Amino acid sequence: MVKLCVLADADSIHTRKWIDYFSELNYEIHLISMRKTHYRYSDNVKIYILKPPFNNKLSYFLLINKVKNIINKVKPDILHGHYATSYGMLGKMSGFHPFIVSAWGSDIYEFPNRNKLNEKMLKSILNSADAVCSTSNNMSLEMKKYYDGDIIITPFGVDLSKFKQTDSILNKDYITIGVAKNLKPIYGINYLIEAFSEVKNELKHLKFRLLIIGDGSERTKLEKLCEEKGVSSIVEFTGNIDNDKIPEYINLMDIVCIPSLSESFGVAAVEACACGRPVIASNVGGLKEIVINGYNGYLVKAADVNDIKEKIKLILSDRDKLIEFSNNARLFVEDNYNWSNNREIMKKLYDKFTNNKLCVNEN
Repeated sequence: MVKLCVLADADSIHTRKWIDYFSELNYEIHLISMRKTHYRYSDNVKIYILKPPFNNKLSYFLLINKVKNIINKVKPDILHGHYATSYGMLGKMSGFHPFIVSAWGSDIYEFPNRNKLNEKMLKSILNSADAVCSTSNNMSLEMKKYYDGDIIITPFGVDLSKFKQTDSILNKDYITIGVAKNLKPIYGINYLIEAFSEVKNELKHLKFRLLIIGDGSERTKLEKLCEEKGVSSIVEFTGNIDNDKIPEYINLMDIVCIPSLSESFGVAAVEACACGRPVIASNVGGLKEIVINGYNGYLVKAADVNDIKEKIKLILSDRDKLIEFSNNARLFVEDNYNWSNNREIMKKLYDKFTNNKLCVNEN
C-alpha cells in the first residue's frame, strides 16, 4: 500500500477531488491542513489540523516542527504540497523526499511580484522539489521565471457524469447570463454587471437575467452597483453554493461570462463548457486555453466593459452559432478536461516515485 502525505487545504474542492481519487485506490493518506473542514473523507484518510498562531505567512514557519514530527511518524512514500508558497513552503522546510509541489495560481502570478524576498522564496521552494506541477500551460510559462526544470501539467478537470447539460440553452423567454466565482476584485464581476446593464438597455427587445453564484468581500459593493445601474430586480446573488449543486445552477444559464483580471487555470470555464454553456471570458491566464475564440465562445480584454458588452451582443446575434458553441463546449471538455483522464497524470507521477522505491528496496 502506498503511503501518501499531502499538505493542502482540507476544505478545498480540489483537495477533496485529489484525496478522494487516491483513497479509492486504497492509498494510506495523511492530510495536513491549516484549515478545518466539514467534508467527510474516507476512513483511510487521516487529517491533521495545524492552525497558524497569526494570520500571515510568517507564522507558517512556526508550524514547521509540528509538520516534521508528523512526517517523521508517518514515514510516507511521497510528500505532496499543494499551493507552492504555503503548503509547498512547509514541505520544503521539512526536508523530506520525494517531495512534489503543485502550484495553483496566485502563488505564481501574484506572490513573487510583491517583493524580491517573495521571489527568492518561490524559487527556493520550486527548486527544492523532486517534481513540480502546474494546472495550465500558461501558468507553467510563468513558472519558468523561477524554475528551469520540467513542469508536469495536471489540469483541474471535471467529473463529466456530474457536470453535464440537463437543460438546453435558450429554452426560456429570457436570456440568463451567469458567472460562478468568488466575489473578489480579481474576478472583475463589476465589469460584467456594467456590461450587462448596457446590453439590457441596448437590446430592449430581449428580456435578461444575471445570475451570480458565489460570495466574498465584494458582494455589498456589487449589490450596490446593481442598484446604481437599475438592474437589481433582474440580478440574483445566490451566495455560496455547494459544489454538488453547481451543475444545476450552471444549467440555468444560457451564457457564462468570466471577466477575471487574472486566472491561473479556469475551473469555472471548464465546468460551464462541460454543461454545454458558451463562455465569454477574459483573455488572461489559463482561460485562453479553455475558451477558443469563435469555437466555444469569445475572449475579451480584461477590465473592458465595452468589449464584454459587444461580445455578449455578438454571441446573441446568431442563435444557430450560439447552439453550435454549446455543442463545441462539451466536446472540448470531453477531449481535454475529463477528470478521469486528468487524474491519471498524477497517478503516473506517483507511480514513478513508488516504483523507484520498490526497485531500490529489492536491490
